[in-house]
Amino acid sequence: MNENLTKEDLDFILTSLDYTRLKFEDYQDYPDYKFKRERLDRVEQVIARVRKLKQDWID
Repeated sequence: MNENLTKEDLDFILTSLDYTRLKFEDYQDYPDYKFKRERLDRVEQVIARVRKLKQDWID
């Protein structure tokens, strides 16, 4: 088994993170808005890093 990530793996990860973001946005039982914002910010940061990895891969 090849242990290295592929461009297709990064696409799959990005799709998964998009669904995660949607779930975080829709979830109604956060203890407060600050916690919700922290979760959304974190997923956005990870999405940005994976997109950069993908872009670096293409370049």
